[in-house]
Amino acid sequence: MTVTPRRSGRVARLQRVARRRTRTVSRRVPAPIGSRSPGQRRHTPALMSPAVQQPVVAAPADRWTRIQQAAGTLAALGTLAVIVFTWLSIQQVDNEHALTREGQVTDRYNAAVGNIGDDSLEVRLGGIYALQRIMEDSPRDQPSIVNVLSTYIRNHAKKPEQDTDGRKELTSDIKAALTALGNRNPDHDSTAFIDLDSADLQGVYLHDANLRLAYLGDADLRDADLGDADLRGANLGSADLRDANLRKADLRDANLRKADLRGADLDGADLTDAKR
Repeated sequence: MTVTPRRSGRVARLQRVARRRTRTVSRRVPAPIGSRSPGQRRHTPALMSPAVQQPVVAAPADRWTRIQQAAGTLAALGTLAVIVFTWLSIQQVDNEHALTREGQVTDRYNAAVGNIGDDSLEVRLGGIYALQRIMEDSPRDQPSIVNVLSTYIRNHAKKPEQDTDGRKELTSDIKAALTALGNRNPDHDSTAFIDLDSADLQGVYLHDANLRLAYLGDADLRDADLGDADLRGANLGSADLRDANLRKADLRDANLRKADLRGADLDGADLTDAKR
């Protein structure tokens, strides 16, 4: 059978189209059954952007960071708890120590007061020195000690019923008690004041002593050394100050009514607003 050139050219083109379709069909990946309805265009999943993919990738790291933060918080809370517990323990120890010290001061005070009533001069001196030390260690007890020592001096240094020209030497316990009062810190006196009413204090040495607001009415202070003493507001009414040394004494607002100042040395004394 003779094939015409026109027919042979058509056959060749059909064969090339068939081969091209065959190659195209073989490269296409068949879609899964039931993946799309007939006539529906195949949907290609959109690629996720790096910004969207980042949380998924970083999720484990984020959980680890949170765990670390929680662990740090727990550690901080634990440290805080330890600090609070330590502080409370220290406070408790301090309170116990304070109670112990207070008990010790009370015992020392009671023992000292008992000693100043002893018949032995040495024991009385020990009691006076103990009270002086307690005033330094426990300012809160100073007012009561001022009253105790003032009473002790009044009772043991009374003026004689009949005045004599003889000079009376103060005993060592009276001197010690006066020194303790004169060297105290008056800021801790509260409402207490030195009360030496009518005491026999002839020749007493109270140079530079702090006797502010002291009551010395009717006291015998002949030949007393009160130079540079702080006697502001002191009551010296009717006191015997003959031949007393009052050089540079601070007598501002002091009561000197009816005081006997014959022979007293008042050189440089401050008598501003003193009542005479």
